[in-house]
Amino acid sequence: MSMRQRSSKSSPTGEKFDEDNGHDERKIKYTKISKKNGISVTLQVFFVGFIGLALVTMTFMKGGTFSGLRVNFQPKIILTAKAVDKFTRTPEQSKRTYWVEKNKKINEPIIRAFRDRKWIKVNNYEEAQFLWTYSPDTSFFKSLKPWQRYNHLTGFSHWNNKDTYVEGFKDYEARVPGKDHYFNPETYRLVNEEERQQLHHVLTKEGGMNRPWVLKQGNVNQGKGITIMAPHSNDLANVLEDNPIEEYETEQLIMQRYVCNELTWDRRKYDVRMFWLIASVDPLLVLYHDGYVRIGNSNYDETDFSNTRAHLTTHTRLAEEGKATWKEFEEHVFNHNRAAGLGISDPVSHVRNQFKEAIAETAAAFKDTSFNSKKMVEENGIAFYGADFILDQDLDAYYLEPQMGCGLDEDYNFRIEMHDQMFRTMVDILGEILEKEEKGDNLLPLNKIGKWQVVYADGWTYNYDGYKRSKQKKDCSLPNKG
Repeated sequence: MSMRQRSSKSSPTGEKFDEDNGHDERKIKYTKISKKNGISVTLQVFFVGFIGLALVTMTFMKGGTFSGLRVNFQPKIILTAKAVDKFTRTPEQSKRTYWVEKNKKINEPIIRAFRDRKWIKVNNYEEAQFLWTYSPDTSFFKSLKPWQRYNHLTGFSHWNNKDTYVEGFKDYEARVPGKDHYFNPETYRLVNEEERQQLHHVLTKEGGMNRPWVLKQGNVNQGKGITIMAPHSNDLANVLEDNPIEEYETEQLIMQRYVCNELTWDRRKYDVRMFWLIASVDPLLVLYHDGYVRIGNSNYDETDFSNTRAHLTTHTRLAEEGKATWKEFEEHVFNHNRAAGLGISDPVSHVRNQFKEAIAETAAAFKDTSFNSKKMVEENGIAFYGADFILDQDLDAYYLEPQMGCGLDEDYNFRIEMHDQMFRTMVDILGEILEKEEKGDNLLPLNKIGKWQVVYADGWTYNYDGYKRSKQKKDCSLPNKG
């Protein structure tokens, strides 16, 4: 099954958790009332589950500023280890100890978090209960003790490379047909003969030459290995001929349909960096966290595809990218929803829900290849990752890519505050899971989850119920002037 965009009529924000799988069901109803001198938003939240029915009303009066309601729902399931009968006890002298690679300023947010939570830093990694390095040190994959935890997992390359990410989702769609991975743009691998034929058909028979495309190299990031192919260009017409299947370089190339009608930030291209946490591998438990905005440094023009850099958000070498907080992003989304007349009851949650489902489906797609304790020498694992998204004018989200090595620079004060909140609660979650797994207790619910939100738990997958993409999507096709 190809990763071509699938769509149908859009619907208002809503979330539902499947009772058939033994989980609580939650229904959220949003209503909006507009007033002349401000906006009053009443959120009526109905929880249906073992706690009964509760009504929560929140009113925001801030001249067009809106903050989406966050409900830190945790599925009511039994979540215990499967690969081991009993976890190895951590030596007393190593409990709540951590080791961080030296002389890397980028790791300072992690050190602050462990220090704040009263963990003890040790100089010998062999004595530490938790180890952190910014980039994976593959030697640890073979030398760790069963009771140790390291912030990298062995199978990250299956989803961290663009080509293997596409391959993993195609395999997942073959195993679990009927899934609507709306967040993945239409994509073809140039190393696959069937997909080359599909691409050729789209280009020659379905108007594909009228549209812009993106040629991506699979194993690089930071804006490298990306070529924008303009409509009717020679590069687009000859893309298959110029990249024959037998060439070694073709092995990692993917061709992706350009996402049109993008939502801009003061006429500039931007993306949203989110975070996700593998809190446990056995059993697999994945959490989501809001992030921040990265803003490009040139005016965005969907009629000019002659310059690839102009269509990148980061690492353009044109000037330093801008940043914006999640709060500013909420205001941006809410104001666009109002100005464009989209009529989405809670636009912030609507966008967040798409992010959450994309990360949940990533966990489901790669649980056997990337998040598998049988491939580890330690008995369990934890890992911190990022994910980048863009939005179109309909507030539909698209995956740019998940990120194994997400920067922890603190070039803005808000990033310091964000890191402190996010990583301190990450340490809380790590400590709680270590204690529970040693006792054989159920991992859920987590007691100190902060702003993290559970999106995957041992087969339970977050689902943005009722959401479908509109078929009436604005295109950026250009007619052939020749």
